[in-house]
Amino acid sequence: PGGFCKRLRGGLPDRPCRNSCPHIRKVWSLEGFLTKVGGGGRFTGMRLPFTVVHRDSEAKESPASNLHNPTVHSPGWASAPFPLFPQEITLAFTGAVCIDTLRVLAHEHFVPSKLHVSVGLVPKYSPPDHRSAKFKYLGFVRFANNGEWKLREQQTIQLKGVSCSFLKLSVEKPHSHSKNLCGQVGIVDISVEGDVDLDESTKLLKMGQQGLDFEMLTRGIDLDEDFVHTEAKVEGMGADAVRMVRRVAALKQDAEWAEDFDEAERLSGIVSEMTKCGRELEDAEARKQDAVASEDYAEAKALKLTTDGLKARLRELMDGVQRGRVR
Repeated sequence: PGGFCKRLRGGLPDRPCRNSCPHIRKVWSLEGFLTKVGGGGRFTGMRLPFTVVHRDSEAKESPASNLHNPTVHSPGWASAPFPLFPQEITLAFTGAVCIDTLRVLAHEHFVPSKLHVSVGLVPKYSPPDHRSAKFKYLGFVRFANNGEWKLREQQTIQLKGVSCSFLKLSVEKPHSHSKNLCGQVGIVDISVEGDVDLDESTKLLKMGQQGLDFEMLTRGIDLDEDFVHTEAKVEGMGADAVRMVRRVAALKQDAEWAEDFDEAERLSGIVSEMTKCGRELEDAEARKQDAVASEDYAEAKALKLTTDGLKARLRELMDGVQRGRVR
């Protein structure tokens, strides 16, 4: 704020920028998404980044790390076959947070019957570790048995600003399903929305709790990837395509500032074509996954050729921007 650019080196705005800087508009002045609450020391209204620091088990093809930066096609986390219940997952946040909303999207086949929610805080002068945190049980939600339908249920839990540094989810045994022969449970996506409490996080830092992820606070909070994934969902594109579009759009903005309108027009056309390719790619990827799920491998093979062609075109467009020409 105050005319400083959010193009980060170490995390905090560190150099002056033009008043028309797109980073100011997108990061600091986007009302309702990122707002500095007066005097309270909190950044509000955002999806909070987290790290999975504990899980009782995981399937080889669906590790818990899939929950860190989920995509439309991410398989999420699944427990190991024939696990003991409940299965626990613990998330660590980047300091002290206040959670408003928790959204949990269950797997379509490995549907848990019940999910218990607990939040944890680190006692004073204790290491920032989930094993030393004191957890408070908040309650549970139930997931419906979707029978043989290929449906995913999302539970939205309003936590009304509960304060914590860790979130623990205890997952009960699954509903029966013909495609869940090994009694697994799975979560495709976990979305935690709320505030980063900078005042409380600073206190944690001063008390020496600078371990697990807390050091991020000394560099500031970089939400660029959060914007990428949010924009990807809104635009119906993959994160990689969104990154390419954003890069070219920034070059177009630079050309406008330099009043190089021929270049701005050229880049505007590239942005449009990249956006079109990105949406077509995301749609083709979804249809390919559906074809594989229904064992229509001929259709899946044809769609793979389509997705490969669209990826190649996106790379060609990006390379052309860097060379200053596009065929």
